Formats: sequence, C-alpha cells, structure tokens
Amino acid sequence: TLAPTLSIVTVIGIVPAASAWARQAWVRYNITNRRIRVTSGIGGKDMAEIVYPDIIEIRTVKRLFGDGDIVFFLRDGAKFEMRNVPNFAETIPFVLGNCDEDVVRMYKA
Repeated sequence: TLAPTLSIVTVIGIVPAASAWARQAWVRYNITNRRIRVTSGIGGKDMAEIVYPDIIEIRTVKRLFGDGDIVFFLRDGAKFEMRNVPNFAETIPFVLGNCDEDVVRMYKA
C-alpha cells in the first residue's frame, strides 16, 4: 500500500509543478513606470496590458523561491492576474510606487 500512495503523491506534485514551469517558459512580464504588459503563448502571440490609473485594488500572495502572484482589480470590474512573478519582493514596491495613493493605502491596510 505504500508504493501506490507514493506514486499518487508524486503525480499530484508533478502536474502542478510542470504547469508552473511551462507558464514561466511562455509568459513574459514587462513592468514599466507607465504600464504592465503580459506577453504569453508560444512565440509571444498573446498580449494584455493595463495602465496604473485603471487599478483600484491589488492583492498578492508570496510563494516559495522569491516568486509571487499579483491580482489587479480594475475600474471596469475586470481582474488582471499575474502568476509566478519573479523577483516578487522587488516588483511589488515598484508597482505600488506607480499606483494611486488610495490603492497603496488599501494594499497596506
């Protein structure tokens, strides 16, 4: 009974890890002082971008190895999600420095 249990645990752990690695291979984040652009897909064919004045709320989750997830809530009711953002500890202060003060206060509360 030990071997089947270990194989299930291994498969359950490998699938999410493989999807995270694939996402990192095909997703590029371009964060400037004016906008945030996410390019994805094989060859970078899909692109989405937001500008800082459209952001009304930010939520974050820090992950292992310095990565993290960021979800931006926009004025039009949409959500803009960035998963496995590298250098999370450096990225979030830069993003907050470009957002409205109300957004920063809400994030830090």
